[in-house]
Amino acid sequence: MRFRPLPIALAAAAALAFAAPASAADHPVSVVDFAFQSRNVQVAEGDTVTWAFVNGGHTTTSRGRQLESWDSNPSGDTSPEGATFSHTFTRPGLYSYVCRPHESFMTGTVTVGEDEFERSYAGFKQVRRGRRITFRFTVVEPTRVVAKLSGGARRSATRRRLEPGPYAISFRRLPKGEYRGTLTFTDDFKNRSIKKTFTAIR
Repeated sequence: MRFRPLPIALAAAAALAFAAPASAADHPVSVVDFAFQSRNVQVAEGDTVTWAFVNGGHTTTSRGRQLESWDSNPSGDTSPEGATFSHTFTRPGLYSYVCRPHESFMTGTVTVGEDEFERSYAGFKQVRRGRRITFRFTVVEPTRVVAKLSGGARRSATRRRLEPGPYAISFRRLPKGEYRGTLTFTDDFKNRSIKKTFTAIR
């Protein structure tokens, strides 16, 4: 049997089929009685979550200070029975949301992607010069950092959300005494890395 090449158009279509990325998925969440089912959803970047309101009188509303936000009823109303609402997630992280009228108990989460790092920082170093203590570190993923000193004096500093790169946090004009430092690194998946230090100013 002699080999016959595929027609050019057919060969090109086959090549595109193998090269094309997997299509984004749609993940359903049912709003039934006073619960989101499933309450915790894992999705990939580019995927969509669609809430189906089996029972009316509810919303799906993201909590504040997250990378993405949504609200099925921004006017303040609630969704009627049979309504649907969709949101496509494009940024990795852990997102929490509520039903606005029942936010004390009707909650859910969407995890987008996976946390690639076991620890959010690297290359940590504490430097003491005179009456100043400086923490130097490298952030390896987007991270919120809270630094606290206790002992001879109490000081704190917060960096809302740092992009990957080198940073420093300094505390100046500290009185003499022993100091314990605690740095808490919180990534977009709400995972925490904690670094503790000790030094003294004489």
